Amino acid sequence: INTSLQTLDVSHNRISDDGAAAISECLKKNKTLQEINISENEITSNGLIKIGEALQINTSLQILDVSYNRISDDGVMAFSNYLKSNSTLKKFSLSWNSVDHLVVDVTNQSLNMSTKQFGDIGIIVISSLLHCNTNVYKLDISC
Repeated sequence: INTSLQTLDVSHNRISDDGAAAISECLKKNKTLQEINISENEITSNGLIKIGEALQINTSLQILDVSYNRISDDGVMAFSNYLKSNSTLKKFSLSWNSVDHLVVDVTNQSLNMSTKQFGDIGIIVISSLLHCNTNVYKLDISC
């Protein structure tokens, strides 16, 4: 297991759900990786769910960017359930998928949303994140 890698950027690589599953297996064992960018690939809800399963175990990942993939509402709903048991993820980007454009950024006890109107799915994801992160004292969801 690599103990020095902190950032993994595999954006623009045609990664599918199989690749997301492989990343998920690494996340279950890795204790140093803090940021993963898997944007602009071919990952669907199934791949996001695999990553969510790994985040139940992983305690180091702080930033996850899955923007510009093929993730739909069902994947976001399932992923939000996995966020309930993860307290280390601080920034999560889902923009330009088959869900409303959503970027969750938790920094210095502040939750800032950079989005268009995102509807019920966005609120469910935010709710799940707030459930596990009790340090947030400012929430800005303005459009």
